[in-house]
Amino acid sequence: MSRDHRPPIRNPFLPPTPEEPEVPARDGGHPAGDGGDVGAPAASTAREDRLAEFRLGSAFRPHPADPAAPRQRATPAERTAAPATAAAPVPAAPASPAASAPGVLPSARVLVVCTGNICRSAYVQYALQAQLNALLGDRGRAEVTSAGTEPNQALTVPGPLLDLAPSRRVRAALTHHRPQQLTGRSLAGQDLVLTATDDHLDEVLREDPAAVRRTFTILGMGTLLRDHGEELAAAVPPGAGVTALVTALAELRSRLIAHGERPDADLPDPFRGPAEGYAAMAQTAQPIIELLAWEIARALDGDLVEDEDPTGA
Repeated sequence: MSRDHRPPIRNPFLPPTPEEPEVPARDGGHPAGDGGDVGAPAASTAREDRLAEFRLGSAFRPHPADPAAPRQRATPAERTAAPATAAAPVPAAPASPAASAPGVLPSARVLVVCTGNICRSAYVQYALQAQLNALLGDRGRAEVTSAGTEPNQALTVPGPLLDLAPSRRVRAALTHHRPQQLTGRSLAGQDLVLTATDDHLDEVLREDPAAVRRTFTILGMGTLLRDHGEELAAAVPPGAGVTALVTALAELRSRLIAHGERPDADLPDPFRGPAEGYAAMAQTAQPIIELLAWEIARALDGDLVEDEDPTGA
């Protein structure tokens, strides 16, 4: 598929609003949000803490279901002091529906993180895996998993999200999905980590500070791919490998930081909201998923033809 004909990223976001107050606690003393016992964290008022790490994308008005519980944030020193080397690989968990064949390690490992691991990260996990399988075949060359910062093991993927699955296979995977806890073990060996929000990114860096150069917000990744695709194509030849792709993305982000571009961007949490909230989340994430799948597949397989359409349209 040519870059000129790649699916455009939908930009449904409204103008930013002031930070919302802390939401009332529900039974058990925790704010609601994304299926976890604790809601998705809100942005800190100490905006200086964000200068060491760049989040791309347009600001948006949070969905009414989005929590705004304050959290302690990682400091700039915590974000920048650690080396950018990855931790030693260990078996990834949970297993992806296209897990590698026995004895074969995947060429790319991607982890998606949100709060409860039943809405945003679960949808992106299985939709991205399906796109990669369509491009690379079900050979286990790319493995996508997901985890939550505050998962509730008693919860499952909500019905409205199942209805939005892009295929029967993705729907089946979402139906059988069970939330997983984000740990240092789940981060180990990941080539790329995607987070639903800025604060999830901070949680990742608290678990593994060395992941700073391979961790991006989902919407930030979308902005890089949409607005700087030609730069990435020049920096990452076909077949160069996913490490080269992630390195180029991190370097591009650093250059944008140097030019003062530091907008925040969070993928809205639809949990326990109306069906329209789930649809908005999926419609926002899907074009990013398709662009990212193409870039990963191109980095892994130099024989991919530029005019192929990974969406099958």
